Amino acid sequence: MSKTDDIETRFRTAGHFTEALKKGSFTLFCQPIVPVESAKVDYKYLEIFVRFREEEDKLLPPGSFFPILEANHLTPLLDRWVVREVLRWAAEKQGSQPNWHIPRFNLNLADDTIRDKDFGGQVRDQLKETKIPPNRLWFEVTAQQMARFPDAAKQTITRLKSLGCSIAVSDFSSVETIARGYKDAGAQIIKLSGSVVRNIHRNPEALSKLLELNGYCQKLGLQTIAEFVEHAETLPTLRKVGVNFAQGFGIAEPAPLSLVV
Repeated sequence: MSKTDDIETRFRTAGHFTEALKKGSFTLFCQPIVPVESAKVDYKYLEIFVRFREEEDKLLPPGSFFPILEANHLTPLLDRWVVREVLRWAAEKQGSQPNWHIPRFNLNLADDTIRDKDFGGQVRDQLKETKIPPNRLWFEVTAQQMARFPDAAKQTITRLKSLGCSIAVSDFSSVETIARGYKDAGAQIIKLSGSVVRNIHRNPEALSKLLELNGYCQKLGLQTIAEFVEHAETLPTLRKVGVNFAQGFGIAEPAPLSLVV
């Protein structure tokens, strides 16, 4: 039996999947998002990722299990679990260290979660239970999701913003009218596509495109994050362009959330 078949067997039903969540088969990783001005890794702004714990404590990235969860419409269960675990972890940390600074957590939403009308209510309940300020949760939707499910995305954004949470749109590589549409839908921060960012230190066209994209966003009052910053030499260019934040392996690799101080 291949690894994919094995995972598929385990996640065939919501019951199987819920059992895997209870058993601690999944674990949370995080990657810092840092201000471009200082580029200092201080763990105040974290994107959250999920890893699947295989036998012998091997960790599998989402590419190994996410398509199976999607095919079985189990991604909303995973996204709810992520919200619950992140808030629970933050509440426990704050309980033991009252002066601890609660980070901003960037959480990605799956297609089915964007279409799940009950998701906002679940987030509200978890926030109420843990007493973590709602502005510590930033929910991320992709530019592709905004294009594919415009109505569902706007409704989900409206629900989450009404709780006091914030919205980021990732993988932006388009035109000003699209950026304006994101702002009108309720986004406050835009992630500039890695396909542009990773080439700016060696490709004048990519740099020109980044200047253009960042300019659209800043003019609209949207903050920007450069995705996939893979080289240290990219940072001085991002500073000159005026990008607000940066994220990528050139700054810090994802690490277990449990190790964050």
